[in-house]
Amino acid sequence: MKTTEIKEYQEEAVSSLNELSEEKLKVALDFIEYLKDREEWEASWEILGNKKMMEEIKIADDDWKRGQRKNFIPWEKVKRNV
Repeated sequence: MKTTEIKEYQEEAVSSLNELSEEKLKVALDFIEYLKDREEWEASWEILGNKKMMEEIKIADDDWKRGQRKNFIPWEKVKRNV
């Protein structure tokens, strides 16, 4: 999806929300929260369903527990590339 399309959807959503009564606005907010939670769960299930990724997470977790910090990239280096 293009950035311009996303912007248009956001503007249309805000415009529609501005026309709702307080009661309907609460319902819309509940639905938006549901969609956000669902998206997070879908991402979690995607990771949990990926055997290779889960193995890499387990290895990293074991390394961390054993204090093998040399196997990790310092946050200062990672955050510059984000």
